Amino acid sequence: MTAPGKSRSGGAPAPSEEPPTPGFTPFVVGMDALGALIVLGMMIIVNIDVFGRWLFDSPLAGTFELTEMGIVAVVYLQLAHTIRVKRLTRSDTFLNFLARVRGKAADQSLRLVFNLTGTLMLGIIAYGQFPRLIDAWSRGYYKGNVGIFTAPTWPLEGIMFVGAVAAAIQFLLLAARNAKALRGG
Repeated sequence: MTAPGKSRSGGAPAPSEEPPTPGFTPFVVGMDALGALIVLGMMIIVNIDVFGRWLFDSPLAGTFELTEMGIVAVVYLQLAHTIRVKRLTRSDTFLNFLARVRGKAADQSLRLVFNLTGTLMLGIIAYGQFPRLIDAWSRGYYKGNVGIFTAPTWPLEGIMFVGAVAAAIQFLLLAARNAKALRGG
């Protein structure tokens, strides 16, 4: 059995999940699960397409469009959870060095700046995404070829908007925890 916060290999500490935020945490975990189901669906669609081409010389119409939209949907659906469990790709080497040399206050300060910057960037993405969602809904945009396969784009635009908002909120929650730690809480 491993000690809390330690990996089985004895190396770096395992990333810890943030304390649950009632209402928001289940939403983020649900988005993550939905993203995993979309990956499963894409795998099934691609396999049907491959076997259809191989066995019957008949590809599945829309495979390209659905996998293209599915990949983007998965990224946005799983982004907030990735941030929540501290699995977002980044290098903590400098922050860890700073924590050893300058102490926890400097470490928490930089993490606060990082999380506030993440909040700002995802907020900008959400702000820019909202008009695209309205446009896709009201004008009936679609992907594909008429007569072969078409799929409306508004569900994807909606997922991108909700995912960006959820990720911005998650960054904001982490920033609030950094601020609380700086105040000595």
